Amino acid sequence: MPRAKYPPPEDFDAPAKALWKKTQKQLDEQNTWSDSDLPTLERYVRADQRARLAREGLMVKGEMVLVAKGSQGQLVQHPNVKTAREAERDAHEYAKDLLLTPKAREQHQIEKKKAEAAGKFGLD
Repeated sequence: MPRAKYPPPEDFDAPAKALWKKTQKQLDEQNTWSDSDLPTLERYVRADQRARLAREGLMVKGEMVLVAKGSQGQLVQHPNVKTAREAERDAHEYAKDLLLTPKAREQHQIEKKKAEAAGKFGLD
């Protein structure tokens, strides 16, 4: 039985709202969603959004620019590189907590449990 769906936070942009809905559906389908996961889901989607926006900030005329001018005119790593990297790392950690990564699903035998549950109800 599907669990209650929660709407995404209003300040999410369209891609973040889509990820929110897709992730909530995935968690429900793999039978790992709990209402107490709501804060982790929000942190996961926010981290993904922050990474995406940082990467978009690196694009100039269709090309990725990884350097910027420092305070004394020297070339330095663009600040969005670090922001994107850290946000992607955060999103990955939250994804593991939510059992969204292949390794996390394997460690918790999510696919095996789904198959067993389907077999119990004659759906195999």
